[in-house]
Amino acid sequence: MQLDVFTLVPHAFAWLTEQRPVAAVLGTKLDLRLISYRDMTPLRAAQVDDEPYGGGAGMVLRVDVVAAALDAVYGGVPEHRVVALTPQGRQLTQEVVEELAGEEHLTLLSARFEGFDERVVQHLASDAISIGPY
Repeated sequence: MQLDVFTLVPHAFAWLTEQRPVAAVLGTKLDLRLISYRDMTPLRAAQVDDEPYGGGAGMVLRVDVVAAALDAVYGGVPEHRVVALTPQGRQLTQEVVEELAGEEHLTLLSARFEGFDERVVQHLASDAISIGPY
């Protein structure tokens, strides 16, 4: 499985590669790439966030930043499954984990702040999953 994780904090996922179940399959059954949005942003000063489109509190990851990152890595929105990790998504259950484990190539879009500009979920992701109570 090729697993690509787009995030603002790739170092926050580094611990995962040291966990025995994951470390045992890295390079053989699992290829994990951690990709930083900041490395791909088309904006000045590595900016990645803005106020929510349509108003609201907090800051969200901009749609143009996510689109630029997908374009830099895949040449556009990929044909394989792209999952936005968002509180508005369907709940992560064992059944969903097993469903995702069956994918040959999977992209996870991780956000910070208040989440994503809603257009990321609508236009760039093929699925939205909530990974916990918020």
